[in-house]
Formats: sequence, structure tokens, C-alpha cells
Amino acid sequence: MPISVAGTSSKRPSSGFTLLELVVVLVILAGVAALVAPRLVFLQDMALRNSSRRVVTLLRYLDERAVATKRYYRLKINLDEKRIAVVQLTPLGEEQQPDDPFLQRNPLSDGVGIIDVTTNRLGKTADGSVAIPYGPGGLGEPFLLHLGAIDKKQFTIQALPVSAIVRLAEGYQESFK
Repeated sequence: MPISVAGTSSKRPSSGFTLLELVVVLVILAGVAALVAPRLVFLQDMALRNSSRRVVTLLRYLDERAVATKRYYRLKINLDEKRIAVVQLTPLGEEQQPDDPFLQRNPLSDGVGIIDVTTNRLGKTADGSVAIPYGPGGLGEPFLLHLGAIDKKQFTIQALPVSAIVRLAEGYQESFK
């Protein structure tokens, strides 16, 4: 015969949650979401800003590297894959991976896209791939590069040959003054 201790029930306890417990959990999750959601937009904005700065740094470094080493490079901008890459040219004109690790990285973060590229030779290009030459004299032709994020914020990067000036501006600019 089973013996029960006073004050305890021999029935099994319920294994579910009460409605009150579920409501409390939902209220806590809603509060956390309200705190985190505004920060996600800020993080996307920072990703675009940081990517733009990394591209500017890459362009300046690539120009200095081409002049200092007297080597030929190509900046390859793939608008479809949202990727910027640098290739080094051999004396026979074949493309190879650059020997500098800094030039091997894609400066764009996830969620940051290339809107278009404008060059004197090709005009405005919004799809496909564009190759910008760099050689012992530095950048081979001027260009504008427009970057954007999911939230429609945009940055414009302008690179000029001879003077090796690379400018960064917030917003979509057709040209710099």
C-alpha cells in the first residue's frame, strides 16, 4: 500500500506552461526586441560606412603600391556579385593573385552592395564587371563608385589619376565640386 507524506499529492504535476507564464515570456521578448531593433539599423549604417572607408583605403594603398613596385594591377569590380577584387598582372599580362595579403581581401561587408561605377571609357555601368587599370604611374583612369545598403543609404567614392586623390562623400553624387 502506497504511503503518502502529509502535504504532498500523489498526483503527477502538470507538464505544461500556464497562460500567465507564456504572456510574461512574450512581454519580455517584445521588450528585448524593442531595444535591439533600432541598433540593427545602426549596425547596417556602420557596415556601409566601414565598407566605404575600407574601399577608399584599398584604392589609396593600391595606387601607392603600383607606383612604388612599378607593377601592373587591375581593380575588378563585379557589380553582380557585389565584390571588389585586385589582381596583379604578370609581365606577360596574365592575371594572378596579388602577393600582398591586404590586396587579397574584399573590402565590402555583407549587406553592402555596389550600385554602379562610372568611368570615362565605359560611362555608367550598373551590372556586369568593370576592370580599372593601375600601373607604375598609378591609377589609369578616373572613376566614381557608388555603394549602398539595404536601408537605401549611399556613399560615393571618387578616384582621380595623377593626383592620386580618393574622395568619399555621403549620398549619391554624380560628380564632385
